[in-house]
Amino acid sequence: MNEHSSHLRQIQKAFEGEAWHGPSLMEALDGVDAHMAKRRWVDGVHTIWEIALHTVAWKRAVTKWIEGDDTIRVEDDENFPMPEQGDDAEWEHVLNELKVAQAEFLAVVSRLSNDKLYENPPGRTTIYSDYLFGVVHHDLYHAGQISLLKKAAQAEMQGSKVK
Repeated sequence: MNEHSSHLRQIQKAFEGEAWHGPSLMEALDGVDAHMAKRRWVDGVHTIWEIALHTVAWKRAVTKWIEGDDTIRVEDDENFPMPEQGDDAEWEHVLNELKVAQAEFLAVVSRLSNDKLYENPPGRTTIYSDYLFGVVHHDLYHAGQISLLKKAAQAEMQGSKVK
């Protein structure tokens, strides 16, 4: 297996699962409904919904940067947006957007060559490989946050404290 193939595997594991370290982003979101996603379970902390949309925005930005579009920025209103309606249909749409953003990212990454990993995309100062690792780290960081928020939500719904 070459380095490029290894990157692709790690990107998939961080997003979908079968990683050695614990839940992937989608595994962390498993069992989260619209109510759990939109409620602020911990004061001063983003909701699961906000985190999910944040990961979509940044994955799409990195995808565009790798494609050579240096004009893309994640604006404040895209960074941790709140739901519009907050209903089940909108939540399903968010989960689908995560999957679409992942598929778009993988399609772009799969076209990179092993030799290109240590080059910079046009107009960027970060090498391709660092963007790929960054997406893995970003997905897993937020999977951890979501897992903790789920635990807080489940504890509160059961009438107890998080232990």
